[in-house]
Amino acid sequence: MTCLGIKVDSKFSGNSSEAEMKDLEADVKMTAKRRIRRHLPVAKGPHTVGVVDIMCERGENGIFFRLYYPTTRTDIYTRDRQWPLWLPHKKYALGYVHFLQWNPAIFGKIFNWLGGDVYVPALWQALLLKSNTPYPVLVFSHGLGGNRTSNTSFCVELASRGFVVAAIEHRDGSASMTLCLKNNNHSTIRACSDYNNETNDGHINKKSEHGHQNQHQNHHHCSHHKLSEGHHCNYFKEEWKWFEHVDKWDDFDYRNGQMYKRAEECRHVLDLLTEMNAGATLHNTLGIAFDTKQFKNQLDLKKVCVAGHSFGGATCLATCSTDSRFQVGVVLDGWMHPVDDKIFSSLKQPILMINMESFQWPVNIKQMMRLLEAGGEADRNMITVRGTCHQSVTDFQFLCNKAMGRFMNVRYKLDPYLCLEMTCKATMGFLTKHLNLESIPNYQEILSGEHDLIISGTNVKWT
Repeated sequence: MTCLGIKVDSKFSGNSSEAEMKDLEADVKMTAKRRIRRHLPVAKGPHTVGVVDIMCERGENGIFFRLYYPTTRTDIYTRDRQWPLWLPHKKYALGYVHFLQWNPAIFGKIFNWLGGDVYVPALWQALLLKSNTPYPVLVFSHGLGGNRTSNTSFCVELASRGFVVAAIEHRDGSASMTLCLKNNNHSTIRACSDYNNETNDGHINKKSEHGHQNQHQNHHHCSHHKLSEGHHCNYFKEEWKWFEHVDKWDDFDYRNGQMYKRAEECRHVLDLLTEMNAGATLHNTLGIAFDTKQFKNQLDLKKVCVAGHSFGGATCLATCSTDSRFQVGVVLDGWMHPVDDKIFSSLKQPILMINMESFQWPVNIKQMMRLLEAGGEADRNMITVRGTCHQSVTDFQFLCNKAMGRFMNVRYKLDPYLCLEMTCKATMGFLTKHLNLESIPNYQEILSGEHDLIISGTNVKWT
């Protein structure tokens, strides 16, 4: 059985329930029957997911993030023309190649072949599903060489379970590629055509646009996506910021400084979400006509989590240590090298560390153990997912088959769908416990290491 060219590994497929495997088979059959766009995994939660990009302020000091949120339940497969591309622009493929220091002439084409036509099964600019119970919030920080879409499957799954998720694209030089807009001192009124302007209830949304095939085609343009007719927009000049290579990869002072810059961005995103919850209209520099006032009183700012992968894991810890508004932290295969002593002594929140089996090493685990021991009364937990590698937290595992995935070191032994399932369930179980969420199971068998695919603690000999 294959989906996106991925064969389900028989060794591990038995660990999913029969119903889950049938759901996966149905997804694959439906995709083939309807010739639906190639896509990342469809979320299994009760909500369809909406998605939009938000950029506030211009230049490197601006904030850029992708927002995922629950929207009205619909047949996601019939709305695939409203799905955004996983790679928002071809520059992002070149960014990954630059980060890996591969030949762009060859591998740029390979990356675009692997991910250039992959879509995200979420509805672009759909309306937020209004709820009598505000949604918990999760801010996500990517790893070195990642960007706001690198961990899309994880973010979409959590949004389908009732979270509002903000995935940051960091401006500290650690993103594989990021877009900055600089003022071109020119403005105008421009009429643009709608390419996909249905709302989540099937009616026409005059303010919602898609136009993903037309993203970033001009160096002087009015938006990241086309604007609706008559919408006033400023023209900006694109400036692409590449990953910053340094002579010493693990220079502590450099990475520690980046980590705190990233933590500042996480706090800034929460500030913006707080404004949205108060009913403010955010000025989206991208020019996207998306009404942020619909989020008024829809976010539970007493239930806020920060999560991150690799360097994003260190960012998660720095964010929690500097801002008590973040009640819980989730570290996905964290890189502990940038973390300083001040964080170990000041961090008070519950922390879950989800490690991948083939990535960790003794020095890194020793730092994690130090964090566990420094927790005091705070709940600190570490688990390891069997059969996984460092990129099992990212979307790369869904872009290629098993052989290519092992060659590129983005897949290991465990089936990618099970990697995603274990990571999301562990995260949701921990958040259920510490944010008092009633609608999500606690997945105690995973958090306690009693599941066949989970190791309690670590598989690494660190003493």
